This record gives sequence, structure tokens and C-alpha cells, in this order.
Amino acid sequence: MQRQLIPAAMALVLSCTMTAVHAQKNQPADSREAVNRMAKELKLSEEQRNQVENIFNAERKKVEAVFNEERNKLQQIQEQTRISLQAVLTPEQMEKLESKMRQQSSKNKAPQK
Repeated sequence: MQRQLIPAAMALVLSCTMTAVHAQKNQPADSREAVNRMAKELKLSEEQRNQVENIFNAERKKVEAVFNEERNKLQQIQEQTRISLQAVLTPEQMEKLESKMRQQSSKNKAPQK
């Protein structure tokens, strides 16, 4: 039973990490680069360029709101899982699990070469 709980708990940590990484890819600098490429490739007028930039900015805000909402939901699930695990595991087992999860989280946050 405990062997099944560890991968499930680690999967939750991984999913939150992946969500955070994905959200970071939607930074305003990327939007400006996309607008600049579009303006050049499509030969956009200044008015079109401004409209496209406004559209991308609105999209970015909507995407960020979705990611924030989902991040909050994931955090609630993680907290519920942690509480459930505490009811099953001894304090020593819980500490060991949390330590492993922190190690896994650190590996996932390490910059990829």
C-alpha cells in the first residue's frame, strides 16, 4: 500500500512543477517577440501590430488566470493528500516521504542542460 502512495504523491508534485514551468513560458517577452515576428513576416501596419499585441496581452492574462486557478486546485488536492497520508503513515514515514518529495521537486526545478 505504501509503495503505491509514494508514486502518487510524487506525481502530484511533478504535475505542479510542470504547470509552473508551462506558465513561465507565457511571459510578456515571448509575446513581444511573437508580435515582432508577425509584424515582419505579415507586413503588419502599425495599427495592426498594436491590435495584435493587445490580443496577445489579453490572451496572456486569461491564460495566467487559468493557470493560477488550476495551481490553486492542485495545491488543495496536494494538501488533502498530505492530510490523508498523515492519517496512514507514521511521523517517521511521513518525514521520509516529504524528504523524497522535496528531493524530487529540487531535481525537477534544476535547469536542464
